[in-house]
Amino acid sequence: MKSLKRVVFSVLLLALLSACSSKDITNNEGSNNTISYPQDAQVEADDFIYRLYTEKDVYSEFGDTAIFAELTYIGNQESVEISHSASPFEFPIKELSRGIEIEYAMDDPLIRTTLVKGEPLREKYRFAGGYSDNDDKETIEFIQTIINKGFPEGNYVVNGLAIFFIENADETIEPESYKLNLNIGFNVRD
Repeated sequence: MKSLKRVVFSVLLLALLSACSSKDITNNEGSNNTISYPQDAQVEADDFIYRLYTEKDVYSEFGDTAIFAELTYIGNQESVEISHSASPFEFPIKELSRGIEIEYAMDDPLIRTTLVKGEPLREKYRFAGGYSDNDDKETIEFIQTIINKGFPEGNYVVNGLAIFFIENADETIEPESYKLNLNIGFNVRD
């Protein structure tokens, strides 16, 4: 009787765990592995809205991609000054079927940008990654293909970031830092 209870408990626990887990990738029996990340995502944090989006969910191989990030100030003042690296936006990308991550590199000067209330600061994705001698041959060839031709066929996730801070007039108070993260996806087909 105890072993029957254990079996029933194990089956119920497994069913519960399966129901609670979520998968971001949908595998359609081989042919066209599509992803289920959204095309458009946004998050609100305090007085800011960060939005990450792609104009299409499927692009042609080696064609132009239209991926954008926006940061909008929605607070009580007419404008606010933020400080950030060369850009407040980062666009690291992962190709899911190959498992290759494309980091996003940029210079780190201290730039100040004034955001006017209700007017989004918008930036289009541009390739800013690379590889090292320590990367495997497949990763190096894949990234060289992106550099030379554009995105090859695959399933991509953009792990977008908006990183910035607001300096306080009172220098004894720490700056208010923000690191907002969103994920969107797109596919590239031949």
